[in-house]
Amino acid sequence: MRARRASGGREGELLQRAGRLRKDPGLLLPTLAPGCPSAKFDRLRAALDVVRDARDDADRLGRLARRGDPIARSLAGLFKFYLEEELPGLLVARYPSGEVSFAPLARAPKESQIAVQQYDDPERLLLGYLSWARKGYHFFATSRSLYTTGPSPAPPEEVRQAFLHDLPYRLERGHDGPVYACSHLLKGEPVPYLEVGWTGAGITFRVCRNCTRDDRQLLAALTRRLAVPKPERAFPVTLSLNVECRAGGDCPHARLPPPSRGLRKAYLFGRRSDAQALDEYRRELASQLDRGREPRFVAAGVCYGADRPAFVDALAPTAAERKALEGALATVSGPFELPEAKASQALERLWHDHADEIVRAIVPEPSRAEELVREARASPGRVSELLHRAARETEERALLGRLPRFRELAPSAALADRVARAYRTGGRDAASKQVLSALPREGKERGIGFGLLLALDLATPQVWQFTETEQEFGRSLAERAKRLLVAEPTEYAAALSELLSAAGVTDWGVVEPLPPST
Repeated sequence: MRARRASGGREGELLQRAGRLRKDPGLLLPTLAPGCPSAKFDRLRAALDVVRDARDDADRLGRLARRGDPIARSLAGLFKFYLEEELPGLLVARYPSGEVSFAPLARAPKESQIAVQQYDDPERLLLGYLSWARKGYHFFATSRSLYTTGPSPAPPEEVRQAFLHDLPYRLERGHDGPVYACSHLLKGEPVPYLEVGWTGAGITFRVCRNCTRDDRQLLAALTRRLAVPKPERAFPVTLSLNVECRAGGDCPHARLPPPSRGLRKAYLFGRRSDAQALDEYRRELASQLDRGREPRFVAAGVCYGADRPAFVDALAPTAAERKALEGALATVSGPFELPEAKASQALERLWHDHADEIVRAIVPEPSRAEELVREARASPGRVSELLHRAARETEERALLGRLPRFRELAPSAALADRVARAYRTGGRDAASKQVLSALPREGKERGIGFGLLLALDLATPQVWQFTETEQEFGRSLAERAKRLLVAEPTEYAAALSELLSAAGVTDWGVVEPLPPST
């Protein structure tokens, strides 16, 4: 403790409080919950009444300030000051919640003197009953009053609600029991979390690492307003990585140790915030989780151990992504962890060391693969987008590669072929754009184009662009156009020939042989 000079305002506040206590020293007593034994508090009230009876006798107050109950002694010292108005220098006491100043007016512990001199603050009044808590009593301070339940750890409902209202995080009650958790944990997100139980109230609080703050501590927010016999048992603290281990008993995740004694002690004494405690716990586990060269795959809070096929399945990859992952992951050693079960995240994680291998697995054409690798290295952070685009290009090439190739196509045949290919790779909108961008001002292509729009079910918005004759011609071709759009590769050339023959186009082009792979 250190000394501090009292101000005139502080003296005035003490005199006002002393004046109120001279009328009713019972203001120093807590509110007793139903069922709380009252004998000990009755004896304290009697001791306070003795001090009240001597409130105008400075000599007697001086004697009472040196013996008896600590709270009664502190009250006698305050009443003596009221009569003599001689305030010594203030002392400053340090607590986890901050510094508290008081005047040493009696031969009594600082906690009881603070409680009496600042009794109108329930948290300060609580300090006067810390010695009672060590003997088995439970006290709870709200913003309005100090409550006690005696030897029972169960808080009154008003205390319970007040504590829930003043939590340092926004926590809501879940569906499975009296657990209050942050939104991420309520949604089942696999993120590390800190848990504080309140055994007396039958409540558990959980907050994940994404929500914790460096300037907040859940345990301190709960315990700074109460005094109980054994706080560590009344408010057990748990730190969890929140990982579901499916790899069996030999996996490190299956037998993670609790936080070290040093970390637990630092958190209990308020020297670590919630965020710092979780981060330090993860660092403590690093030596166990990161040792060894055997691969250990984790995604979205599930550990698959060295089971690479199960890990890849969990990422729900496309066929091309699966091929790339299986090749790149075969060389992984040690832990490989992803926050979400997404193939794109795994590929981005592997990109630095396996870029060429990943792209070649998705893009078989060497020159295009090399081009995409250069593009990705020039734009870090866009790997996932690039890989999706590369996979789409590969799928489109594979799809179109199964169709027959033509040469010397007539304009009307070229239009129908472009539209049918666009439909296979880009759907109705891409096919419609092909029709509208290639329409000449006159000729059979316009009627064929309208027939294709009818087959796409997109003719109505564009009907104003076609004459009645062109519309009628297109209607006669609509069914054949629809067959062309959905024809199997082996039937594609025949469907195109049938459409063009119906349109009166006989010499429309030459069909080249199908590639050997088909």
